[in-house]
Amino acid sequence: MKILRSIESFLPYVCGPVNQAFQISKRLESLGIHSPVLTTYSDVDPKLPAREVIQGVEVSRFPIPFPMMRYCFSPKMYSGQGDFDILHSHNYRNFPTDAGFFLPV
Repeated sequence: MKILRSIESFLPYVCGPVNQAFQISKRLESLGIHSPVLTTYSDVDPKLPAREVIQGVEVSRFPIPFPMMRYCFSPKMYSGQGDFDILHSHNYRNFPTDAGFFLPV
């Protein structure tokens, strides 16, 4: 099983939703359930790697080519991500959540 997680900002930036997303993915990974995180470079250093593994959690960061205030529009975020069973989008009123709604089932 693969549970894809999306959130507009992720580690090393830490706030409640980021910590929640990380802890859920980390615990799912420990149970053998793949739970990668898709995120953007919002609120983090743009020099961070595009892909890395943090304590067993695969993280993919995508650029924000068209920033619109706090709306992290990143169209490449979901390209090639069709192989998952569940999409868990954190927060609301953001591009990762809105775009996830339109992914084919």
